[in-house]
Amino acid sequence: MTFREDGLNLYNNGLYQEALDTLLSEDIDPVDDPELAYLMGLCYTRLEEFSAAVFYLEKAAERDSSLIRIYQCRMVLSYVYNITKNFKGAENQLKKVLKDGFESCQIFTSLGYALWNQKKVEESIDFLSRSLELDPENANTLNSMGYIMADEGINPEKAVEYCQMALSIQPDNGNYMDSLAWALFRTGKLKEAKIYAEKALKAGGDEPICKGHLKMIEQYDRF
Repeated sequence: MTFREDGLNLYNNGLYQEALDTLLSEDIDPVDDPELAYLMGLCYTRLEEFSAAVFYLEKAAERDSSLIRIYQCRMVLSYVYNITKNFKGAENQLKKVLKDGFESCQIFTSLGYALWNQKKVEESIDFLSRSLELDPENANTLNSMGYIMADEGINPEKAVEYCQMALSIQPDNGNYMDSLAWALFRTGKLKEAKIYAEKALKAGGDEPICKGHLKMIEQYDRF
């Protein structure tokens, strides 16, 4: 078994540092080997060493001849860029994926998120709508659509419906509870909003965001 095969097995078993150490034993510069660069990029992503991840994934995407692996590189890059708040970088990667002929709810929803964070609201909603055309019951898209519409003050009642649909599909999702709380708040339903905001925190929603929303709801609920 080669170092690469050993590294892949370790990666698949969740041993990301060990996998990376094994891949580094390969007697070749990963910059000259797109597959090796891709695997190392995955390891660095899992280890949350994002600068290194971007370096190797970019090299792999530039030099690989496999369209599928290029797609995989760009999807991981878009994920890294979104969580590190390089939303323009995420947008660029996802639009390259679309240009290569790939379409999915994941692509459209991730792109919608990246665009919204750049204040490109109309374009964001357009891509989220395209995702719902592919799968009207995609919980992630429904939640994103509901939250963005609520936050932007676009048809808050419809935003509540989207968030309710997402939560009905994944009833234990704390982040979806928080989105519904925010949508209800934007419609003026403060009591219901507070209930869901408190549930979101208990269910493990994103703590800083959930606490911020709950604080805002409680401030208005006092009047």
